Amino acid sequence: MPILGDGRDDTLSDIHHLPHDKTPRSLTPTDPKSLKFCIVGAGVAGLFLAQCLTELGIQYDLIEASGRAGGRMYTKTFSDAPHDYYDIGAMRYPKIPLMDRTFRLFEELEVPLIPYYLSGTGNPAMYNDILGPGSDEDFDHYKISSESGGVVMDQAVRDGVTEVMRQALEPYKGPMKVDFEAGFKKLKEEADKYSTREYLRTVFEYAGQTGLDFHTIQWLETGQTSSGLFDQAFSETVIDSLDFEFDDDVDWFCIEGGTKKVTEALLKKIQTQPEMYTSVTRIALERDCFGNNDENKMLVDMVSPLGKTETREYDTVFNTTTLACAARIDLTGAELHPAQKDAIRALHYDASCKVGIRFKTAWWITRCGITQGGAASSDLPLRTCVYPSYNLEDDHSAPTVLLASYTWAQDAQRIASLISQDSPTGEGTLINLILRDLARLHAASGITYEFLCEQYQTHHAFDWYHDPYTSGAFALFGPGQFESLYPFLTRPTADSRLHFVGEASSGHHAWIVGSLDSAQRALEYAMVKFGLREIAEKIEAKWGPVGEVELSADGTAHLQVGLGYLRPEEVVKLSVQDIRA
Repeated sequence: MPILGDGRDDTLSDIHHLPHDKTPRSLTPTDPKSLKFCIVGAGVAGLFLAQCLTELGIQYDLIEASGRAGGRMYTKTFSDAPHDYYDIGAMRYPKIPLMDRTFRLFEELEVPLIPYYLSGTGNPAMYNDILGPGSDEDFDHYKISSESGGVVMDQAVRDGVTEVMRQALEPYKGPMKVDFEAGFKKLKEEADKYSTREYLRTVFEYAGQTGLDFHTIQWLETGQTSSGLFDQAFSETVIDSLDFEFDDDVDWFCIEGGTKKVTEALLKKIQTQPEMYTSVTRIALERDCFGNNDENKMLVDMVSPLGKTETREYDTVFNTTTLACAARIDLTGAELHPAQKDAIRALHYDASCKVGIRFKTAWWITRCGITQGGAASSDLPLRTCVYPSYNLEDDHSAPTVLLASYTWAQDAQRIASLISQDSPTGEGTLINLILRDLARLHAASGITYEFLCEQYQTHHAFDWYHDPYTSGAFALFGPGQFESLYPFLTRPTADSRLHFVGEASSGHHAWIVGSLDSAQRALEYAMVKFGLREIAEKIEAKWGPVGEVELSADGTAHLQVGLGYLRPEEVVKLSVQDIRA
């Protein structure tokens, strides 16, 4: 099949054996200043790409459908007063090797980092209507073991949620700490087909037996995460634990002033500012009528704020929207592989809601002694209450914002039913529920519902699934989706001129680093496609290697670019194993 562009009939094996400097349809190095790229979406991935292209002197347009840059880097401010805000989106960052690219960006942008306390002193908990935490000597403080009349395996309760999950995850988490890409490959091949629930039920060896019973798994899910998340891929649970519990001694940080500071700093760095309120409606490949592939162009239809439709030509398009938003774009002319279409439609996104309340005083500090941030955990509807780390030195008698509820999955879907599109208007039921849950959580300190009603000043609530510019909080794949769909999402298409970018196109869902990883991967593939391998190497030298991109002489970057050249009728002749290779 003619895929190398030189008139020969070549097989996929020919692509695999090409040297790195003989990319299929490889071009004489293109003058970077002659190129024009399009970035769809001005979230962190889009802004990072714009920063890189600005530095490289490559022209681009940055198109944003909403009226706000930053995407899921979103800070809600109640006033101009210091610390009168909460982060609706990204809010905390562990200083671990996997997050290195994020901290490189923070350093370059000179955003002010301050310590973030994932756990603190005096953080309460409540499960089974019992306040905690209990003492170390109390093996079943929440009375859920069989021995206490409950239904959870006694040995599991004695070991605790953290230890049982450590045993389940360590066989895959350990190798990923040493070499993420090699460990990730092992995880996908051996266990991605399982949901966390199914893995624990049928594979996990614990206490001399294979598999845990229903109620013990349910207890682990309640103590570890949100309701229903164990139905997603076991791979996601392993990676999430790796990010949150990489080592026992990890420094965490947040950004003074909120994560919006990253957006503000990036906007100052880029040459071409986002075109706001401009919606992309179609992305298509226009092939040269004389068969000269060097002259192929990407066509992008867009609608301006005034409702005017225009079509622009580009050499490459980076689509950084969420997959839900990508699905609304007409991609029929983008020559997508059937599995790429399936990935855009089917890859799972999680729900997430946050409710920030401004109280008259920081009562959790003055009345409850919670002086070092952290979070309260529970099986109540609010599930998790996060005590801010950025206002610990403020005047505690002054108005202070508390992240009163942070939920995911089914817990978030239920909270979302009480959230208005015009928050805080029309949310009386929501606030009554949250205040009552807060009173129950802090009852040991004499906090009552009536006291909290008197302390309440205002609030803001947000549901990411009802944001039309995201339609989901973050990618969280189902069983088998990493192994079967992810490889198609991460490679280019449309003559290697269209790239899908964002945290969904990475191994680190829900983190800024995932967006940065995928953006750098796409940019390096684009440079390889235009014969600019030296520029790709410079990008890697500055920001560090992306594990999935192999630029070396014996690497696979040129093969991924080569696959992106294939027309649909050529691609469907290849096996899934060939594409993954």
